[in-house]
Amino acid sequence: MKRYQFNLETVLRARRAQESVARADLQRANLLAAAAEVASQNSREHYEEVVGSVGTPFMQHQERSELAAKALLGSEDSTTEAKAVVEKALRDYVAAAQAVSVLDHLDERRREEHAIAVAHQDATLLDELAMARHNRTRAQAKRGAEEKRAEEKRGWQ
Repeated sequence: MKRYQFNLETVLRARRAQESVARADLQRANLLAAAAEVASQNSREHYEEVVGSVGTPFMQHQERSELAAKALLGSEDSTTEAKAVVEKALRDYVAAAQAVSVLDHLDERRREEHAIAVAHQDATLLDELAMARHNRTRAQAKRGAEEKRAEEKRGWQ
């Protein structure tokens, strides 16, 4: 029997590549989300510093506070968007990993079926060899018995 070859090997390779890309996208999204979180925290600290400052003229304080508030809202929006990107990347990665898992499971089952078929074929071959040996031994014994009878017959005459 020929050696085992998975028919969907090229598909499996492509799915593994897709899984690898999805994993890299997820890692990149996580890094961007962490950076957005840090930027948001920095904006929050700056806003609190600006709002808590005293001794500046009212209009200047008001203007700086508004700018810091806008920066804080922008950074929080960026953080929210980054988290949404992480969630999408995670869903994409899970889907790609499941596709690979399904093909791996199918490959494993087919590999087991092939091993069973090979074992069955080997057992059949061994049975045929044993039967051939048995028949050959039986034929030799029969010939030997016939020759012995023929000798005995010759010896009586």
